[in-house]
Amino acid sequence: MNYDINILIVEDLLTTRLFLRRTLKKLGYTNVVLSEDGEAALKELERKGYDLIISDWHMPNMDGLDFYKELSKNRKWSEIPFLLITAEKERDKVIEAVQAGIKEYLVKPVQPEKLSSKIKEVVFGDAA
Repeated sequence: MNYDINILIVEDLLTTRLFLRRTLKKLGYTNVVLSEDGEAALKELERKGYDLIISDWHMPNMDGLDFYKELSKNRKWSEIPFLLITAEKERDKVIEAVQAGIKEYLVKPVQPEKLSSKIKEVVFGDAA
């Protein structure tokens, strides 16, 4: 199946960015743009509209939580579904993310099936 949505991946590690793009393409998502941190992603959002943002938590310059907080301040970006992907799985870190407003969270390593299911849930409303 081919899904015609625009996805912005925000991840500092090139290998992870490329893995996510390759995985998304295999899942049928062909409109995928890569960004290396929150600051670069904000510039990208000024350039083009997105239907989903997938962001890492720990990045230089602007991490995923600070990036999410910046999105939340802007009315045109605050409604874009946001998926945080991170190695953080300790309870206090999960609580920190939830308190920042993060609703969707996947722990690395990302499994393609879980990513697919989460995207369908947050973008299309499918509880797969």
